[in-house]
Parts: sequence; C-alpha cells; structure tokens
Amino acid sequence: MHLKKSLMLLVLLLATPLASATASANDSGLPRPTPEQAAWQDLELGLFYHFDIPVFTDGGEGDWQRQGHLDPSVYNPPKLNTDQWLEAAKAMGAGYTVFVAKHCTGFISWQSDAYPYGVRQSKWRDGKGDVVGDYVASCRKYGIKPGLYCSMWYNAYCDVFDNCTVKGVKEPNDPKQVEYRRRAERMVTELWGNYGPLTYIWFDGGTFPTEKGGPDLVPILKRLQPHAVTFQGPPDNPAGNTRWPGNEGGVTG
Repeated sequence: MHLKKSLMLLVLLLATPLASATASANDSGLPRPTPEQAAWQDLELGLFYHFDIPVFTDGGEGDWQRQGHLDPSVYNPPKLNTDQWLEAAKAMGAGYTVFVAKHCTGFISWQSDAYPYGVRQSKWRDGKGDVVGDYVASCRKYGIKPGLYCSMWYNAYCDVFDNCTVKGVKEPNDPKQVEYRRRAERMVTELWGNYGPLTYIWFDGGTFPTEKGGPDLVPILKRLQPHAVTFQGPPDNPAGNTRWPGNEGGVTG
C-alpha cells in the first residue's frame, strides 16, 4: 500500500499553551509556562500521524463505530516503514511528532494486554508487530521528539461513544464501566511506561472525572511521564497543558 494512501499527516502549529496550576508567577504577577511548556513551544513545528484500521476498509474514518468491531485480521501493512514517516518530518523541519496509538475505533497499535483488538490479533508480522515501538524508535533515530495520542473519550470496541462512558451505563460503579476504566488505565500504563520519555501526550476530548467513572490517569501520568506536556489533559499535570486553538486549521490567531 502506497504511503500517500495509507498515512495522513496533519501539521500542528503551536497549539495554545496553558500555564500549569503549579507554575509560579513572574514579577508582573502573570502566570508563566512550565519549563516543559516552553521547551515544547520552542519545537515550533510538529507532525501528526494517523494510521488506523479504517485504512484497510472502504468504510471511512467517519464510520468508526462499526470499525471498532471489524475482524482485526484485515489490518496487514506489509510495507509499513516508520522511518519513512520520520524522514518526511525531518525534511520539513519538525521538532516533534504525535502518533495516534489508539483512536475512536479502539484498535490498539502496540502489543497490549488491555483487550483483544489490535495488532496482536492481526496478521501483520504474525501478530508480533508494534507500530508504536517502531514509531518511537524512528523518532529517536532522526532526533525528533515523540508524542502519543490515546483517546479516552471514545472507544467503539468497548462500546464507549461519548464521555468515557460505556453505552447504557447509568452509574459509575456499573461493572461494565469499571471494566472500561481498568482497560483505559492499562492502555496508558503500557504506552507511558514501555517506550521511554515522551514530549507530548494527546487526550483529544479531554478526560472524565473519576467520580463519574472516568479512568484515574493523573497518578499514572505523574509516575511514568512527569515531564510530558499534555493536550486537553488533566489540569494538575505538573508539566502543563496545551489547549485547542478553537479551529481545525492547525494555526492559531
């Protein structure tokens, strides 16, 4: 499959930084960025890689609810080469990149124990492939800071279509919701703990309060990636957040 048909690149230009709640004030009394936010902003230009199971179907990304229950064996990119991705990033002067490790379909692109819907269940590399691992290794090779996206808000495989909440669940302690929370926490523990330091972590849509049934992410983040800036992440992330600039154009006002 040709790279141009199988890989969507979205240029991300300077999302607006949010000063950390713990950041000290400067002499003017205004908040200032954390060291991690300042370092991220100095990277200036980034790339976004989206490579999900809809690449191998005719349903399109908009049909993600159905895509979450496809046979994982359809995922089979025999010519996948993440070095090509990072060569492109290097050529355009990107300082960082973000790879969508798990989008709304729920398909997992690394070797995961969270649930059986991902590359481990696919035909690609006899079920032993790890796109996240390949991607991070390519980032290190080309001297570009890695970032990872893992949506909590949606997961079609787990029947989660809004608010990090399993369809039909009314109470946060419903066994189905508890199971999804456990799966979500397992996913980020693997992503944040198995691939070394990350510069940027995307939540996309934000997180959901634990008292309402959302996963308890802050302790995991602080333990495994205390220096990663987050997009729409927990407000008490010690490294600080960035926020949506208010449009899908990739450029702030």
